[in-house]
Amino acid sequence: MESVQPNFESDLPTYFPLHLSLRVNTEFSAHQLLNQIDDRLVILRKNTDGFLTYLSENSHLLQDNRCNNYLSNQLQALKKLLLSKYRLQALQSLLKAAHREFVESRRQELDLSLDNYYIYKDVTKQNFADKIVDELAQEDDTSYESLLKGDSMYQFFKNALFVVENPEDPLPDEQNDDEVAVAGGKISLKDPLSLNYFVEPVSSRKCHHIYEKKHIMRQFQDSLPINCPVIGCTAKLQAADLLDDKLMALRVKVFLSRTKKQSLVRV
Repeated sequence: MESVQPNFESDLPTYFPLHLSLRVNTEFSAHQLLNQIDDRLVILRKNTDGFLTYLSENSHLLQDNRCNNYLSNQLQALKKLLLSKYRLQALQSLLKAAHREFVESRRQELDLSLDNYYIYKDVTKQNFADKIVDELAQEDDTSYESLLKGDSMYQFFKNALFVVENPEDPLPDEQNDDEVAVAGGKISLKDPLSLNYFVEPVSSRKCHHIYEKKHIMRQFQDSLPINCPVIGCTAKLQAADLLDDKLMALRVKVFLSRTKKQSLVRV
C-alpha cells in the first residue's frame, strides 16, 4: 500500500519522539559549570574574608564608604553565583528526569516516519525541550530564598554589611530576640563575665549567648557541663558547644573605631 504524503501545513503532529541518535549527554558540561561556580565561590569568600580581616586590623578604614560599597558588591556577586548554581542544579535535575522518561518512552514509541506520522497526531505529550523549559520556569523562588537563608557564607556577608553600618543594632531577623538584645534595643558588646568589651567572642549553639573565650573556658573543669552564666538562662554548656563569633568581633571593632573617632573630634 502506497503511503499518503502528509500536508506539511496541517497534518504534522505537535508531538514526535526524539530519535535515539539525538540523545545528548549533559552530565559533563553541567559538572564542569558547577565546578567553575564553586571555584568562584571559594575565591569570593577568600577575598571577602581577607578584606574583613584587613578592616579589623585597620579599623580607621571602617568609616570609609568605599568599604561598604565593596562589601555590598561582594554580597551581590555572591547572590548571583548562588542563583546560577541553584538554577543549574535545577536544570540538571530536570534533565535527568527527562532522560529517564525519554528512555522509557522510546521503549514503547516507534521512530517517526511518513508511514506512521498519523499515529502521533492525537498525542498530547509535550516535546522533550518544551517540557524542560516549562518545568524550569515553574521552579519556585521560595526554594531559592530558603537556600540563601541556609547558606552560612551569604548570611555572614549580609550580616557583616549591616553590622559595619549599625554595630549596636540587632540584625533585622533578630528584632524580637531577647537573647541578644538589651535595654533600648541595642546589642550588648560586653562579656557577661568580665563586663569588658569582647576580644575573642564565642557563642553557644544551645542558647546563643555570647562570652569572652578565655573567661568562659575557665569555667569548664574535668569536661563537665556548666550552667550558662547569663542570669535566667537554664542551658547546660560544654566546651564543644562554643563557636567563634566573627560577627560580634566585627561589631566591637566597628563600635570602638567610631567611639575613638568621635572622642578625637570632641577634643
